[in-house]
Amino acid sequence: MQQLSRLLGKSVGFLMGEPADDPQDGRERTTFEPGPPIVSPWRHIKIVGTAQMGTQGYWYAIENGDGYVEFPSRDPGAYALRLKGNSMAPAIKNGWVAVVEPNGQLIPGEYVMVRLHDGESMVKELLYANDVEVSLASVNDAYDRRTIPVEQIEHIHYVGAVCPPSKVKM
Repeated sequence: MQQLSRLLGKSVGFLMGEPADDPQDGRERTTFEPGPPIVSPWRHIKIVGTAQMGTQGYWYAIENGDGYVEFPSRDPGAYALRLKGNSMAPAIKNGWVAVVEPNGQLIPGEYVMVRLHDGESMVKELLYANDVEVSLASVNDAYDRRTIPVEQIEHIHYVGAVCPPSKVKM
């Protein structure tokens, strides 16, 4: 950090976002507060299959695996899925990877991976879930909202992160 500070001609405090002691030094005061520290261990999350985004979704296992992404997760059952399709574009692009945490809390407005008893699987935004039905939405307006009776759902898992393909390691 010291080398970067000298190279840029800025103090280490400036680079770390600390408020200025002297308002005349040209630095803007920051109004953000740092978030909580990441305390979960970074680990390899194996890509175990591919999920289709859009209608007629599917999910299939890749026997030998298709790489992994590194992600800080405490969920011992975490796995990753490569995503195909454009129903979640522009938020999630074709070829990106979802880190799925099956033990995570389902939160309306966040992404979930849903697998139906007939084998159809999809990654969508969770609108709501109750004892009767689950309502899902695509980000792409070309796709309709979908409400599914709970008896058709095999499982619904929380999506903890979405990673670009550049984060996939073999």
